[in-house]
Amino acid sequence: MIEFDFKKPVDPEKFRAPIKLAPLNDILINSDYQDLLTQQNLKNFDLIWNLQGGDTFKKIPDRSVTRLDFEHNGNVKTFYLKRHNPERFGNGYRYFVSFVQDRLSQGIQELYNIVEFRDHGLATVIPVAAGAKKIGNCSSISFLITEDFSPFISLEWIILNQPDFFNGSQGRQRKQNLLETIGGFARKMHNAGLNHKDFNATHILLYYGEQNLGKPLIGLFDLQRVGRKNLLSFRWIIKSLAEINYTLPDKHFSDNDRRQLFIAYKGTQNSGCWEQFQQWWIKRKVSRIAKHTKNIRNRKQSEKMKTNRKSTHNDTHQKF
Repeated sequence: MIEFDFKKPVDPEKFRAPIKLAPLNDILINSDYQDLLTQQNLKNFDLIWNLQGGDTFKKIPDRSVTRLDFEHNGNVKTFYLKRHNPERFGNGYRYFVSFVQDRLSQGIQELYNIVEFRDHGLATVIPVAAGAKKIGNCSSISFLITEDFSPFISLEWIILNQPDFFNGSQGRQRKQNLLETIGGFARKMHNAGLNHKDFNATHILLYYGEQNLGKPLIGLFDLQRVGRKNLLSFRWIIKSLAEINYTLPDKHFSDNDRRQLFIAYKGTQNSGCWEQFQQWWIKRKVSRIAKHTKNIRNRKQSEKMKTNRKSTHNDTHQKF
C-alpha cells in the first residue's frame, strides 16, 4: 500500500526558472527573498552565520545543516541553512582557491551551480542567500540558505520507505517512467555542459502528481560538486549512470531495467560496439563503487572498534 501521495499542486517553473541574484551588504541573495530576509533581520553574513535556533539535523566536521521555519506574509515556510566550517589550506588545493577567490567558497559555489542549472532549465532547489567570509590568512567560512523542496521527495526515500511503489503492474509502469525521466534528465544536464558528481538516488528529487502514474517531475539538490565540460566529459555517462545504478537496489531494478535507463540516456534503441562497451564500462564502475564503499565501511568499523578498545582499556586502568 502506498502511504504517500502528491495532492499538493506544484508549479514546475518554480523549481527550474532562472534566478536573479542581488547583493545585500556582504552577501548574495535571490531577489525574490529580499523582503523575507529583511523582515527576519538576516541582512548580512554575521547575522545569518550566528543565527540561533532551528533543528540542526546534520553536523559533521566540515559542515552542518539546520532546518528553520520563518513566517512571511502570513505563511510559515521551511528553509535549510548549510554552514561550511573553516576551509583550510591544509585540506587541499580547492581550499587554497576558496580564500583567494570568494566565488569558490563552498556556499557561494553551490549558489552559482544552482543558478547555472536553472539557466539551462534544469530543476533544483530554490536558493535564498549565500555568503563567504575569510577567517585569518588561510581559511574561510561560508553558508547557503535554500527553501524546502516539498512536495518533492528523494528517490532514496521512496526506495527505503515505500519499495512497493515499484511493484505490481502499476509499479512497473512507474519504474519505466522513472528510468526514462532520469535518463533524459542526465542527458540534458550533460548536453548543457554540467555534471552533478553525486548523481544518485539520494540527490534525485521526484514529484509524480496525484495519480502517481505519469512521468514524474525531477530535480537535483546538493549541488556542491558540479563538473564543467572538459576533455574527459565523455566519461560523464559512465560515472553518472554507475552512481545511480549503484543506488538502485537489485531487488526492484533488474538488468533489463538498467539497460532501459541506458537507452533513455542515449535517446535511441540503436546499440553498436561503442554502446555495448559503455554498458560494460558502467557495470565495471558499479563494481568499483561497491568495493570502494565496502572498504570505507570496513575502515570506519575498524576505527570504531579500536576507539572502543582504547576506551575500555583506559577505564580498566583507572580502576586499578
